[in-house]
Amino acid sequence: MAPEGRLRKFLTVEVSITSATRRLSILIQSTGAVGWCILRKSIPVKKFRATDGNATPFSERKGDSRPDGFFEINQKALSEMAKNCEVLMKKEGWKDVPKPSESSHRTTNETKESLQPSTNAGEKPKRPPPPPIYRITSPQEFKKKSFQSSQDIIKLMWNMSRILALDPCRRFTLGFTIENRSFRLWMILNRGTILRSQAFDFFEDQYSLVRVFLSFAFSSAGNMGWDPTITFSHCDSDNRRQYNIIVDEKVYRTVTTLSDYPADNPLGRAARVWKVEDAKGNTRVLKDLWLEHDRLEEHQIYENIVKDVEQSAEPGFEEETMNAVVPHLLTPLGHCRVKVSGIADDDTTLVMLRGYDIKKAQATDLMRPSQANPAQKQSFAYSLPHDQDAEYITQTSQDSGFQVPQRVVLQETRKIPNDQRYHYRIVFKECATTIYDERSLSNIILALADVLIALQFIHSAGWVHRDISGGNLYYYKDRGLIGDLEYAKKVEDQSHHNVRTGTPHFMASEALSNRYLFYPIVPNPFTSLPQRRLFKFVPDDVPASNVVKPAAPSFNHNALHDIESVWWVLVYTVLINDDAASQSQNTSVRQKLMNKLFDGQLNNNSRLPFLRDPDFEKCLPSSFSSLAPALREYAELLIAAFSAAEKNYPTIEPLAIPLIHSQCTHGFTRGILEKIKDVKMVYVKFRAEDVPGFGQKRFGEHLDEPEGSHRRKSR
Repeated sequence: MAPEGRLRKFLTVEVSITSATRRLSILIQSTGAVGWCILRKSIPVKKFRATDGNATPFSERKGDSRPDGFFEINQKALSEMAKNCEVLMKKEGWKDVPKPSESSHRTTNETKESLQPSTNAGEKPKRPPPPPIYRITSPQEFKKKSFQSSQDIIKLMWNMSRILALDPCRRFTLGFTIENRSFRLWMILNRGTILRSQAFDFFEDQYSLVRVFLSFAFSSAGNMGWDPTITFSHCDSDNRRQYNIIVDEKVYRTVTTLSDYPADNPLGRAARVWKVEDAKGNTRVLKDLWLEHDRLEEHQIYENIVKDVEQSAEPGFEEETMNAVVPHLLTPLGHCRVKVSGIADDDTTLVMLRGYDIKKAQATDLMRPSQANPAQKQSFAYSLPHDQDAEYITQTSQDSGFQVPQRVVLQETRKIPNDQRYHYRIVFKECATTIYDERSLSNIILALADVLIALQFIHSAGWVHRDISGGNLYYYKDRGLIGDLEYAKKVEDQSHHNVRTGTPHFMASEALSNRYLFYPIVPNPFTSLPQRRLFKFVPDDVPASNVVKPAAPSFNHNALHDIESVWWVLVYTVLINDDAASQSQNTSVRQKLMNKLFDGQLNNNSRLPFLRDPDFEKCLPSSFSSLAPALREYAELLIAAFSAAEKNYPTIEPLAIPLIHSQCTHGFTRGILEKIKDVKMVYVKFRAEDVPGFGQKRFGEHLDEPEGSHRRKSR
């Protein structure tokens, strides 16, 4: 075959017919001699696929990603990437070591969609469906005119972020846009930064264009964003993809996904959690995430907490103290910094950017204003999970279909994202049931009582958790467990990572408001004396003119906020659930209260009044009614503890009432457990609010798109 013919076979991109893509196809064919010396002895690891721009690539979550064009990785590259995992599995004695093949990477639905019916004589042949999203290497967007670039950016960022969200085998994604004759390369840098290249005219700079395409064609899977330490294994009976994951030279096979909603955001830690099995059949929990360079790894936080708890124990009570804490924390079994090349840690700066200092790059807005601006004004930035206007996202429990809220992290100032990270994994011994999914009410009460006692010693050692929620607290073999220590910190640690964090459903009232709320109220000097007497913290004999309001200190998460979060977990549990044996007939009052307290918004102004006066009248089934007095007592103790802690405001003393933890648990041990020991719960409703979240239908069909739909792109 002639050089031009060989190059045309591999490099012609057939996409939606526009003047720009016609020129691109002709241009690539006409510059075949540039890459001939490489092509004659090499086989590209990618193949170029045509698309009509309206077909949706298959995925488990039925996304609506519709790229104008894309590259598809071939089987040889995937097989090469999986060799190390196969060697380790044979060494460990796995009985069924997978051998990747074309069919093994396709689910049942993919196979069905690929069986296109034959066309009748005279009919236009049907275009083959796009490959699954798990095989798409680089999505592409095209426009005839340069002023339509904002539409290209929106669609390309969505398509690239969908790849990162849906495929755990991907570390980063690449893509490019073509606007008239302008070509630009884009990269979502694994949750840290979005990069773009300088645009160039591919009519004038033909060498750069061919170089980019040859780089795509001959790069390894790892250099194109795949992770060789996590490979596709098989599809289970429910047609869900399972994976083999390497942690510290050991292979774990996923059984089910416990959580992956943080990966929906292209920037952030992107934590994924799986229930896994090792070679001996032991069930474990594996977490995969991207950490900032200056953050401690979770096993280090665990070790530091245990060490500080032991050192802070009273003489002679060391063993008793450790027994109150260690059995109630998830136990790390293994951990590692992921190594994609076998030597270097998977790092956004040293590995992906080859040591390039990202601070030297020019940072500007991702989207340009609506008015026409020069091309150099376009650049990168994207919605962060810690933006001031960030909203919570719901996550669907795979086993129950019940949707649970997501954690958000809020920084005090907005900035261009530039958080360089490293890839980290950790395996835990206990595969426990979250408070969300536990169906025994008495087990939940026992678990939360254990959690409060463990927090008592953790707080005394100077640590705060900062992310107490129904998804981070567990019931496991007659005891409660605390997990997800990645945001735990020493109280005196005032590093730049001192940000607000938590799940809005369970964040303390002060944490939501980002300020202290229980310090003595200062009256207005013009307020009349009878009105001033309503403020119980100000003595009547103090003239209003002599009262000076102190300067507000910066807000810091403290022990009482963790304790309040436990209270909100309890309230959420009794409102979102019903007694399976005798369900309530009228749930409208409870539904109204649920919608008011747990709307997931950071500006919720209903929570503090409810904490001050928790009214459960007509909200709980009869079998839950015995919990109402204990919840009210818990709230009263919290209010008193907050008031005592902020009595000398602006000085805050969180443990001014040292026994607050045990006092809060006391109300649940006075005969209540006996009354609720047989109560089994069912969900009142899938979720408290009716607005669909970003993670809606996590493993089901798309809400408004039937399977196999080829709904056209909106214009």
